[in-house]
This record gives sequence, C-alpha cells and structure tokens, in this order.
Amino acid sequence: MSQTTTSSSDRYGVLVGNNNMPSSRYFSDASSVRDDLSAILAREIDEEEANFNVEMPEELAEIKADIERNWRVVESTEPGNMVVKLFRKEAGIGGAKVMIQFNCQDREDEELDEGQGMDELASGVRFEAVLTKAGRGLVFSCFTIDAEVHVESVSLRAADEIDAEDDGTFYRGPEMHELEGDLQQALGDFIREEYDLDADFAAFLSMYADYKEQMEYMNW
Repeated sequence: MSQTTTSSSDRYGVLVGNNNMPSSRYFSDASSVRDDLSAILAREIDEEEANFNVEMPEELAEIKADIERNWRVVESTEPGNMVVKLFRKEAGIGGAKVMIQFNCQDREDEELDEGQGMDELASGVRFEAVLTKAGRGLVFSCFTIDAEVHVESVSLRAADEIDAEDDGTFYRGPEMHELEGDLQQALGDFIREEYDLDADFAAFLSMYADYKEQMEYMNW
C-alpha cells in the first residue's frame, strides 16, 4: 500500500492557492505568481531545515548555565510569545525584587566599525531592569551595544503597571541625556555593577534573542 507524502511546496501551495485556478489570462498570470511564491517558500523551508540545529549552541548553553547561577530564566508558554524574563534569585538592596525582561525582536543595531562587514555586525537588545518593593517599581530602560549595558531612561511605576503598555499618558521620568553627566554615570554604574550586568550578560541577551527568534521562525 503506497503512502502519500506532502512536500514543502504542496504545503505552501495550499496557502497561496495555486490549485484549480480559472483559465483566463489574468488569473493565469496570477496563478504563475502564486506558483513562484510557493516555490520560493518551499526553498526557504528546505534551506532553514537543512541549516538550523534545534540544539542550543554550545557557547550559548555555557553562558546560560553561568547566568542561571544568579538568575532564573523564564519564557512564556504561549506559542510565538517573544518575551523572556529573568528573575534574580537573591533580593536586591533593601529586599527589592529584581527582574529583567526583554522582547527577542526588540533589537538595537550596532554601528559598523571601519573595515567591519555586515556579517560581523551583532545586534544589541533592548530590555528593562525592574526593581520592585512596597508596590513600586524602579524601571531602568536599557540596551546593549558592543557587549556593554547602557541605560536609556529611568522611571517609577506602580508594581501592577510594570507589564502594561506605556501609552505616554503619564510622566515616567527623565531621559538619561537630560540628566547631569555624573548622575548618568552613577545610575549606569549602579545597575551594571550591583546586578552583574556585565559583558557576559550582554552577550547572553543577544545570543539568546537570536536563538529564540530562529526557533520561532522555524515554527512560523
């Protein structure tokens, strides 16, 4: 008894509708476009499946194991959700709870150095470092560049508003560039040094975001 298999082109052919099209010239041209799209999609799937290893890269796995000594890494169970959270295992100053959250697609492109090729360009990651205590949250909006953590702004929020969308209705605090230089430096040093947001941490965010984005792309 023969077994029927479904190719990549068949799978996407159904989506783009290249079957049973009318025979008019207009719709024949449209069908040709859909056939082309179906073939390109099938090629893309085959190439990604051939080149992508679902196993976490060894370097990333090692950095993740080191990060997890101090942080608990949590992903959403919702398919396609790109938000990752890290919870500090030890309380911060004054017993504050410390959390890092980032969206793997919220990237910060780094500038090319002279002589650096596009394939050498690493993308930084935007993230929030949140310190909560007594129903209030101190939120550091940060990004990574050149394996370093930089602070963009600092704001105060109610603890139950940390995950809410910011529609800009309320004053959230000053932009870093509006503050005196020494205060900018002190705030940056505090969040980096107090919670070990060092080069390994910045590398982990970037590499983990790349890995998760590729995993979701394959599922998509």
